[in-house]
Amino acid sequence: MGKGFGGRCDCLCFASRPAVESLDCGGEMRQPPTEHQPNITIVAEKANVTSIEALEDFRTALLRYRDRAVQALDDVGGEVKRTRDWLAYDRRMFWEGEVKRGQRRLEQAEAELMTSRFSALKDDHSVQQLAVKKARRLLEEAEGKLRAVRKWCRDFDGVVEPAARPLEALRERLSHDFPKAVASLESMIQALADYSGRMPAAVEKRPEAGGAAGPGGEGGAA
Repeated sequence: MGKGFGGRCDCLCFASRPAVESLDCGGEMRQPPTEHQPNITIVAEKANVTSIEALEDFRTALLRYRDRAVQALDDVGGEVKRTRDWLAYDRRMFWEGEVKRGQRRLEQAEAELMTSRFSALKDDHSVQQLAVKKARRLLEEAEGKLRAVRKWCRDFDGVVEPAARPLEALRERLSHDFPKAVASLESMIQALADYSGRMPAAVEKRPEAGGAAGPGGEGGAA
């Protein structure tokens, strides 16, 4: 193998070629000798490192994705908390108040119906009876709403937690695994940038076939 910088030999293998080839840091590509082919050294133009900018763009896109994903997870978590508080405080207190008001309306309507029945001046009590029925119906509706709210307060975490568990797993990956992936990508970009920066700027052209220089500096023998 050819000598690299500082006496080291850093080889980059190209597995896509049929024969195993390697490129040393001196810019020479070597092919292993075969039964019908001698050991040949070919001067390589340079390693095909043309995607550093694409890797940097990919890193930028990853970071943008991470920021948006974290923001979306925060929004979902905030919405879950607001819904839980809305059920536990706003809706529960509202329907508890509606039940109390419905009980007072029903008591008042029943009292008016009782007064109407004991009144000697009034034989028709249909208006008071309708008021009692309406007050009782509104009270039953409020009691049903309050029962539903209390049930949701008890069951909310059990219903939401299974759906939110994958989101927490994603948050865990974004917090722990994602920085490692970005750091690995940054190391890859830096390594490629260092490698491409130490390749020779000028490339020696390959001699044409039959035009190899002879001992006297002239072309091939006549």
